[in-house]
Amino acid sequence: MDREELYRELAKQKESMTPGERITSYFRGEEVDCLPYGLLAPEDALAHIWGYTKGQVHRSFDIRCEMIRRKKEEYGFSGLSIPLGLRGIGEAVGSVLQYPEDAVDYIKEYAVADYSFLEEAVEFDVDQNVLLCKKLEEGKRLMELFPDMGISTDVAGPFSTAIAMRPIESVLRDMRKNPDKVHQLLSYGVDCSLKWIKRFHQETGSCSVGFADPVTTTDILGKKDFLKFSKPYMKKLVDGIIAITGNAPSVHICGHTKGIWQDLMEIGINNFSLDNCESLEEAKSIMGERVFISGNVAPVDIMRLGTIDMVIDAVKTAIREGADSPSGYMLMTGCQIPIGTPKENIDAYIYAARKYGRGARIGQMPKGILEES
Repeated sequence: MDREELYRELAKQKESMTPGERITSYFRGEEVDCLPYGLLAPEDALAHIWGYTKGQVHRSFDIRCEMIRRKKEEYGFSGLSIPLGLRGIGEAVGSVLQYPEDAVDYIKEYAVADYSFLEEAVEFDVDQNVLLCKKLEEGKRLMELFPDMGISTDVAGPFSTAIAMRPIESVLRDMRKNPDKVHQLLSYGVDCSLKWIKRFHQETGSCSVGFADPVTTTDILGKKDFLKFSKPYMKKLVDGIIAITGNAPSVHICGHTKGIWQDLMEIGINNFSLDNCESLEEAKSIMGERVFISGNVAPVDIMRLGTIDMVIDAVKTAIREGADSPSGYMLMTGCQIPIGTPKENIDAYIYAARKYGRGARIGQMPKGILEES
């Protein structure tokens, strides 16, 4: 399919449900217009497509509002978010971040140069934190401007929060030489995250929380270290979020995770976003009875570097592998949509989601993909 044909076919498609209506009806067991679908963290890619740099989006509340409007108008994506991301808690407790004009932010100076920080730090208070108070105010402004949209927040998982406060090489070394301090650091990070979530919930009423923890992948920690250092604090974070909001969080972990899927279910995760390096069919087999799964079209090889036809084929494959998962499935990319992703590839993804996900019902293959077969 060439670009001209794609846009002719897209123009013919009409969605009869909003994303919120679709997911609600889907979980009721009703047939929906198409399989629930989304793009993982598309903001950077869409900003570039629409002519903005990361720096402009970071600095300008008005540009962020314009992007919210355009996402709804052009793609039907409605929803507000005040994310802390992978380094938000680190920055809130004193790590110094650098924000390049058009590249990923990074930590210039870490809050926890040594563990005396944990002994000397005053109690973390969201209402006394300038950065977090600003985010809360922005959240309330967004709710006033877009009263028909729900709002959410996110934090980093325990290990990713830890390395936003102390360099990863130091934390990994400390796991061998100073494990008690690593436990203390992980616990402190979770406490800070939960204080933010509680305050956000109080201010907005939102019960929608997610977290990503790329460092907890078995590619970095391995199973033994995951069980010792990561699992207890991920459990603490999940339990805390449920206690505050009444809902379990959505979770994304980059890289290989198959070795910890059983542990994630024991922790209480029931909404898991799968990286494209893992198999949807295996995830469905192991977790599908208990976990709502999303994934896992490759964001770089397919979305950024692939052709329109490659995107469409990848969507069809993902639907065939995941759509009949018993606890539900959402078509999603395997990780963040990267800057440089062509607009036509995003549009091809949505076209294919609507066409091949048509007539979906939880636990069943959609009519669209069955007709293709």
